[in-house]
Amino acid sequence: MTEVSRRTMLRGVVSAAIAGTIGTGALAACSTDGTATGGAANAAVKLPTLVPYTGVPADLPQTAEGARPAYFAYPANPPKFTTEAPARGGTIQALCTMNTPPVPVDSNKYWQNLNQRLGAELKINGAPTLDYVNKFQTVMAGGDLPDTMEIRTNTPQLPGLLAAKFQDLTEYLSGDAVKNYPALANIPTESWQSTVYNGGIYGVPLHNPPIKVMTYARQDLIEGMGLSLNVTSGQEFVELCKQLANPRANQWATCSMPSAVTFVNQMLGVPNGWANEGGTFTKDYESAEYKKALDVVAGMWKAGLFHPDSFSATSAQKISWITSGTVKLLVGVSTWSNVAVSVRNTVPTGKIAPIQPPKFDGGGPAKTYLGPAIFSITGLKKGSKARIEEVLRVLNWLQAPWGTDEHRTRLYGLPDWDFTLKGTDPITTATGKSEVTVPTLYIGACPVVHYAPGFPDITKTEYEGEQAGLSNAVAWPLAGLYSATDQSQGAVLDKKMLDLQADIITGRKPLSDWDEGVSTWKKTYGDKIRGEYADAWQKSGK
Repeated sequence: MTEVSRRTMLRGVVSAAIAGTIGTGALAACSTDGTATGGAANAAVKLPTLVPYTGVPADLPQTAEGARPAYFAYPANPPKFTTEAPARGGTIQALCTMNTPPVPVDSNKYWQNLNQRLGAELKINGAPTLDYVNKFQTVMAGGDLPDTMEIRTNTPQLPGLLAAKFQDLTEYLSGDAVKNYPALANIPTESWQSTVYNGGIYGVPLHNPPIKVMTYARQDLIEGMGLSLNVTSGQEFVELCKQLANPRANQWATCSMPSAVTFVNQMLGVPNGWANEGGTFTKDYESAEYKKALDVVAGMWKAGLFHPDSFSATSAQKISWITSGTVKLLVGVSTWSNVAVSVRNTVPTGKIAPIQPPKFDGGGPAKTYLGPAIFSITGLKKGSKARIEEVLRVLNWLQAPWGTDEHRTRLYGLPDWDFTLKGTDPITTATGKSEVTVPTLYIGACPVVHYAPGFPDITKTEYEGEQAGLSNAVAWPLAGLYSATDQSQGAVLDKKMLDLQADIITGRKPLSDWDEGVSTWKKTYGDKIRGEYADAWQKSGK
């Protein structure tokens, strides 16, 4: 699995599971009060100094707005990023997501070489995405923690858990101290914001691209029909979808649910999850515009514009559908080059291009939603200073920047065994596909860059799409804020609202039921969550 494919996972899949399985037992004793978890202490934490890596010059540079650098080809001679093995023998134990069990180390040359390069035996305990929460719970209950653990940021009672079980890394990573680990200094600042709890830095972030969702389309097919992707209003977008759909011919406009609602929400100016006006928090569900978005999308569903399996389709099915032309649009993460490469490999003239959201009533572009820029946190078990420094050196090696010798080794493996070169671009072999599934990308991986091997035009289009989205964006409003109730109950509440949303869109329930759903959300835990975020914001001194 690549860095891109990790980020195409359905991020909400595990939320409800976490809320349902973690909250008692081993973690219940880890709770702390609101004062200890945030406020002025968090605001006072100096985040790691950002030192972008420049050893492999980008073809298209990182921008001040946050667009990640783009590379048209892999370096012919990847430079070394480190001078020696980061570990001094022994083992490094990790717990993380493991969706595809790799070939065992005794028969896996990739893994053997990785251990040699790390200077220690990397032992990984893991579970697939949907089972990882239970695995995490079991390991925490056992008490014998590995050196590193993948920690989802929606884990209930997270501040208390971190304080009780994991190392405070502030002295090692805050400010210029991070320069001892230059790969970690290369991680964007916005990703570090989600590692600050209890007045300290409690882990190393796995970077996510900043844009929440982006709509992209089969430009070749749409323009071949005499249509344009340049929609300037919500009505034009809906009309485009109507012209793309022909259910009788097994053709639909799109299949992205519930991301399509998010795209319409952007056009209507719905809050990005929450709106914060001087410490007054308003949930997106509460806005009249959200209800209008549901009405718009329900009308699209009724008109047959969505694939009938939109609510159950897997990522693989969606990619298959847009590759075959069964659907013409997808709404997903902003790094969609893997989709474009799939299309290009099947249809040599196929092109994917993004659609920026216009204001629903026209009058210019709408604002794009930004997210927390983090997939998860790699937490370190408490230990001696020497051990913490060693584990951080290992993470520094694993997060070596794109284009370096270490990055190519971690991601692609051994030359002429796990990969061959097409020009200078590494192409995974059949052997590599079975060996390089060692899930290092859930332990430590470099920040996302734009790179589509062999297709520089795809790289350029993706980069320009991100650049355009970031030029007019709404920041993630909860950065640096914490609500214990949202962590423990928010996923369950959101699941209920998403179920109601699906019922309204498909016509199983009337639009008027949304008001009652919002009222129930407020009465259960919604208003409490609102109050906790407002309190956290006031204490933060923002």
